[in-house]
Amino acid sequence: MLRKTVSIDEELFLALKKEGILEHFKNFSELVSSSLQNTLETMKRENYRQQIAQMAQDPMVMKEIEQIEEDFKYADREVDAV
Repeated sequence: MLRKTVSIDEELFLALKKEGILEHFKNFSELVSSSLQNTLETMKRENYRQQIAQMAQDPMVMKEIEQIEEDFKYADREVDAV
C-alpha cells in the first residue's frame, strides 16, 4: 500500500458528503482509490479508441486488412453457408 496526501476542494468534499457518496465507502482512501481505478479504466478505453482511429487512417494498416479479407474470403463463405 502506497500512502499519498490528497487535497481536494472543500466544496467538492461537501458535495460528496451531501449526496451520501462518502457513506458507500469504508473510508476516504477507498473512495479515492475507487475513483482513480474508474478513471484509469476510462482512460485506457479512450486511449484504445484513439489508437484504433489512428490505425483506421493508416494506409498500410488498411491495406493489410484488405489483404487479410482477401485471403479469408473463401473461408468466410464456407462459414456463412453452414
